[in-house]
Amino acid sequence: MLHPHLRSHTDTAHRQLEKQFISMLQSVNSPEDYEGFLKIIAAFLLPLEEVLHQFPLKMLVPDIETRKRSNDLLEDIRHYDKNWELKQTASLPSIFTIYHAIGALYVLEGSTLGGPIIAKMIRKQTGLDTTLQYFENYQEKRKTMWDNFRMALDQSALQPHTETITASAIGCFTAYQKWLEINNKPSYAKNSNSSM
Repeated sequence: MLHPHLRSHTDTAHRQLEKQFISMLQSVNSPEDYEGFLKIIAAFLLPLEEVLHQFPLKMLVPDIETRKRSNDLLEDIRHYDKNWELKQTASLPSIFTIYHAIGALYVLEGSTLGGPIIAKMIRKQTGLDTTLQYFENYQEKRKTMWDNFRMALDQSALQPHTETITASAIGCFTAYQKWLEINNKPSYAKNSNSSM
């Protein structure tokens, strides 16, 4: 089945991204830092989601429309910067087919599982109790949403494309990790007023 294959074959890239993400998160100690952090991740996540939804994913993931999270991320940012618009974007992984899109979607959907842990860290480090919509997306439906996505991954139509999907997921993990590494700063406050 595809899901166990993906989990085992992307583990190294996943861990490298997780390490970089946590390193950055640990430097978020104020609302200003958090705003800057959100803008950095948005430069990767917003254009990636836009690319993915150009493919007819509904035929493989029936509830794909409910999985869009860009609006939550934008609302969190615009709480701090009302007129913010994305002007600088990250280098995205190559996504040429619906199977590449499924691999990248695996990365995005998997990230929802750690959302509550991230939100808890942000609350503890910044004292914030709002603007956590992106990380608390799905809320009590989180497990159900993941289970449904995992079932979608394991449908027989995707099995012949296992290697393409896996390579795409690794590419997505790696591209995100590199973007965060480039933008890993001791303090995000100086980025919070940027147009990025």
